[in-house]
Amino acid sequence: MYHVSRSSYDAALGAFDSVSQGTYTRVCELAKGGMGTVDLAVRSEGTFRRLYAIKRLRESYREDPEFRAMFLDEARIAGFIRHPHVVSVLDVGEDAQGPFLVLDYVDGISAADLVKRVAERGLVMPMSVALRIAIDAAEGLHAAHELHDPETRQPLNLVHRDVSPQNILLGFDGSARVTDFGVAKALGRVTRTSTGVLKGKMGYMAPEVLRFEEPDLRSDLFSLGVVLIELLIGRRLYRNTEGMDGARRVLNEPPPDLGELREDAPPELVELMFQMLAKSRDHRPQSARDVARRLESVLADVHAEGAPELSDYIAELFEDRREESAERVRLAHAAAEERTSPRARPRALVGVLAAVVIVCAIVLGVALTRDEPPQPSTPEENLPDPVMELGPLTIENVPVEADPADETAETDPPAPEPRMRARMRETTQSSDTPMWGWQ
Repeated sequence: MYHVSRSSYDAALGAFDSVSQGTYTRVCELAKGGMGTVDLAVRSEGTFRRLYAIKRLRESYREDPEFRAMFLDEARIAGFIRHPHVVSVLDVGEDAQGPFLVLDYVDGISAADLVKRVAERGLVMPMSVALRIAIDAAEGLHAAHELHDPETRQPLNLVHRDVSPQNILLGFDGSARVTDFGVAKALGRVTRTSTGVLKGKMGYMAPEVLRFEEPDLRSDLFSLGVVLIELLIGRRLYRNTEGMDGARRVLNEPPPDLGELREDAPPELVELMFQMLAKSRDHRPQSARDVARRLESVLADVHAEGAPELSDYIAELFEDRREESAERVRLAHAAAEERTSPRARPRALVGVLAAVVIVCAIVLGVALTRDEPPQPSTPEENLPDPVMELGPLTIENVPVEADPADETAETDPPAPEPRMRARMRETTQSSDTPMWGWQ
């Protein structure tokens, strides 16, 4: 059981505000999206060196009280979760560039990256790899779901609400971690989410969320079930097929039969997928821990000799990114060494930092322009939806943003009000960088 005092929230934030300036040295940009950026940074104290990810809001959102509240909610929530399968928020502060979060740096890729590359190579993801990702993610979600207030002993009822391949990071160490609690809900408080507004990625929202019912932990389990199915079949599950019908398919289509999509799927896994994707949350598993244990049982039965481990599999598929990451880390440490060395010369420091910037620019450029082998399926099918903010909806007429993966989708979604339209346009600028996807 994981505990956090409700009264400790403000005290923790007060301590965060006292972070000394200059503790973290920015190295380069890791990702950029519609709402903000994530940078690689290094902290140096004497001989101590460690890399972190620094998350910031875009300039246009820094003074928006609603966005700032949502941003700091992530610090309040994820900052108190300590689990090997959750990306923790370690620190928060504010400087001339606005508020920032300091997160664990995960050296790896996202589950969305993995699905895309597997499809591009014309491969089928090994059952053992997909199950390990889902097990780790389920354990991380369980840690979040089980947070309790030690003073009242009452559950915080934390729901992630944005479980998707983009928000599951896969480290080269072979561990999957859930990240981005920016739209999570706790303590009965839902930041920036009022009647008639949906938060999350459309293709992964549970039916009750689309019906504007209060989400609970079983809503996250539906989303995790969608992620696991997509890992196993190598394509989007609830993508738009006729116009913009993805949301209607979530509401009305029967759960898919995994046994028809993967011949090697054992009956126990097929049954679990039916339950996780059930339209009624009452028919789903009652906890993420239950899901993890059942998947562990399946993994034990299907883990044949020679089945690849997660770390080996992604290292083989992403050898290029691993080499780029290793070089980036090496130069970051070199820059930190030059910065703290008493014999450091200004010109040497400038040279090292320039090299870091050049390498990071090359890494980002290669990630954006790298030529890939012929694609057996439309790669955009595997990309997660951007976060959407919609006006009042009805079940019979749910307006959904056009999915760029769908050739049949309309060019423009139903027009929201001017201010909302501007924000939706900004939030659809998704990142092509290896990890740290922003809504």
